[in-house]
Amino acid sequence: MTPVKHGIRSKGHTGLLGNIDMAEHTPQRLEELPPDTRDWLADLRPDELKTLQAVVELPADDVRQAFKMVHDIRTVGRFTKWLVITFIGIFLGTVVLYENIIKVIGYIRGGPAH
Repeated sequence: MTPVKHGIRSKGHTGLLGNIDMAEHTPQRLEELPPDTRDWLADLRPDELKTLQAVVELPADDVRQAFKMVHDIRTVGRFTKWLVITFIGIFLGTVVLYENIIKVIGYIRGGPAH
């Protein structure tokens, strides 16, 4: 089993220098990252890390299509929200307009209703 350090699974690498454990070099590699990225990685929960690991294993086109699908769903959701708000506004506006037209007709026919 490979050692796990900071939620990152490291594998030994055999190269020119022999068997090198990548976990020993992880802090140096993380120091090269921008501070915001390091903070973001440090704050990942285990379930978020599993999700990122699963996404990394997917083909790049599938990931792009998934993000595009999520974007499209959010766009349709926003459109539907505003469509519902518009219909509610039209309905309420129609009711208020109807009531005021009835009042105006009442004033014209016989004066103010008591």
